Amino acid sequence: MTHISLDQPIAKPRALPEVVVDRIWRFFCSVRAAVVEIAVLAVLVLIGTLRGSSVPRSIADAFPIMTPLVDGWYAWDVFRSLPFAGILTLLAAAIAVCTINRAPGIWQAIAHPSVTTTHGFLRNAETSATFTSAIPAAELAAQLESALRSGRYRTLTAERNGEIHLYGDRWRFSRLATFPFHLALIMILAGGIVGAAWGFRENQFYIPEGSVRELGHGTGLAVRLDDFSEVYREDGTALAYRSDVTLIKGGEPIESGSMTVNNPLTFGDIVFYQSGFGQAVALKVADSAGQVLFDDALPLGPFQSKLNPDAPAARMDLLPAGVAMSVIAPDENPANAPELDTLHLRPGEMFFMIRPLGADSPIAEPLGATVGQGESIQLGDLSLTFVRERRFSVLQVARNPGIPLFVAASVLLVGGLAITFYFPHRRVRGIVSATPGGSVARLAPMARRDWSAKRVFEQLAADAGRRIGIEPTLQTNEPDRSPAASNQLSRASR
Repeated sequence: MTHISLDQPIAKPRALPEVVVDRIWRFFCSVRAAVVEIAVLAVLVLIGTLRGSSVPRSIADAFPIMTPLVDGWYAWDVFRSLPFAGILTLLAAAIAVCTINRAPGIWQAIAHPSVTTTHGFLRNAETSATFTSAIPAAELAAQLESALRSGRYRTLTAERNGEIHLYGDRWRFSRLATFPFHLALIMILAGGIVGAAWGFRENQFYIPEGSVRELGHGTGLAVRLDDFSEVYREDGTALAYRSDVTLIKGGEPIESGSMTVNNPLTFGDIVFYQSGFGQAVALKVADSAGQVLFDDALPLGPFQSKLNPDAPAARMDLLPAGVAMSVIAPDENPANAPELDTLHLRPGEMFFMIRPLGADSPIAEPLGATVGQGESIQLGDLSLTFVRERRFSVLQVARNPGIPLFVAASVLLVGGLAITFYFPHRRVRGIVSATPGGSVARLAPMARRDWSAKRVFEQLAADAGRRIGIEPTLQTNEPDRSPAASNQLSRASR
């Protein structure tokens, strides 16, 4: 008895680093992981967007037990958080890995496409063209090659089992457009990371006329409101308003400009938007020794006093004097709830009040008095002068250093899409066979469910027929859905 022994090669176990790299690579290429990442990003964007609305507060009002969670929601700056930057980084890495993973296959389709096909692919193609001729197969194939080249197609041929397989394609390098497209997606995500890490948005930046305010956020900039002007409608509502500002850095003016509601002022990657305006009060405060503690303007409106909730007011702490000072203007709408107005101020008057601030405050009880414009009063050890009324401007200031990345990404994105849609990779396959009476060639496009590609192929077949003097027979049919036909289509498309 003869025994046959087959020695099966034993697979060599892979090293741990190779296994780790392979698992990481497969994770970034996983469609399921990408779906989860996109879902997490969508949830974070929703949370961050609703943070600036009244939705969280309405949830807390409906379910008081959720109040601590809602307070944390308002306090959490999602778009500057580590989880947001992390998910953007993860998505960018996934896009990069998937693009690298696809690169060899794309280049193979461009540089070394498969020339041979199958009769099953041609039979089951949604549209095809048949050329019948009395000339030999080699001559018919050469004529078809010449006709395709005249249509600016690259042609390749291969002989198998006595038949000539023909391949033609046009705009093959358009497949490389997927790389700038995916690079644009990565740049958009990188722009989001950069903007979240180094950008800022100041929604309520108050500047009274003639005053200078530090912008902060590491910019080293200060903003001076040189002038504010507005135009009113007949009903008293504001029609238009404008702020003239000067940007200061290191104590020196560096740029001046104006802004209106729909015309922001841009300085580098910082944009200033006109948001609103209101009344301000210019005042001067000095202590008993004559030292000036404050000589500027205060915006009236962000603060409300119980002495008249309808009146614009301001509050500030004078730490050197150990007091807190409040300034209240006349009621803007005296007819609305007049019982709440306990001050009865007239135009041109302001009510000043100082309160104790801390245990070492020099006063024990609040002190207040009404002052006319240009007048001074003595409250405790402080001398307060109502200099004049002014206006203040409310600006929104935003800085997004990722904007250049967004602009470059937009160019790449639009360019990649334009190349993909306007210069698609057109491919044609065919087989030229010898017949007793001469030869027959059947061509079909690789264009499943692509009406545009089928229309282009039919035009190509008609042009080729005119060039070689043969009227092609066009055939349109529904493709065979059987498993065998599907396998043939899959093999032919590689």
